[in-house]
Amino acid sequence: MSNEVDSKELPNTAAFRDEFTRSLLDLPKEVEDGHYLFQSKTGGYSMLWPKNAVSDGPPFYQRSKDSFEKIIFNDRNEKQNYRYSFSTTYSTYGESAIDSSLNLLSSGVSYYGEYKKIETDKTRIYFAKSEKSYEGATGYFFFSYIASKESQKGLEYIYSAECIDYSNSNCNIDIKKEEQKALHYMKSVKFNKE
Repeated sequence: MSNEVDSKELPNTAAFRDEFTRSLLDLPKEVEDGHYLFQSKTGGYSMLWPKNAVSDGPPFYQRSKDSFEKIIFNDRNEKQNYRYSFSTTYSTYGESAIDSSLNLLSSGVSYYGEYKKIETDKTRIYFAKSEKSYEGATGYFFFSYIASKESQKGLEYIYSAECIDYSNSNCNIDIKKEEQKALHYMKSVKFNKE
């Protein structure tokens, strides 16, 4: 954390109770309801981080200087019976290698369909979704490759939502709501200029 804060002043959220996750976050102040700002140590990008999401550190966090960073983090709540998983991979290829980036993403999530291109002011988001059933349970996956329009930077973003216990009566995943949430996270990614 760039600004040292007395631990008594830290928010009582999973992200700041977890020592490794706390080391990734810039400030203990929400930038949006329920979210902190993650500023990459690569200097390449920033994104929203849910207040109850944690990362377990290596091997779930990897970085190679300023050109590569992979983070796997989860927001899990047993009482409310949900698990949201996030996986982001930053690289300095951007759209120059869009075909191979999408092929890597597709093989990683076992998806071989088309991607929808979504434009924001400063990014192009190549977005798709799928669902997978296993042992009577269904997981919903929303994934994209986000490319900067201003530099050769990109971020592979995978978001999944599922119930922890499918036999529990409060297993309610609203797929449309989860898709909107995933797109909001993806649109929140900001790449820094060179």
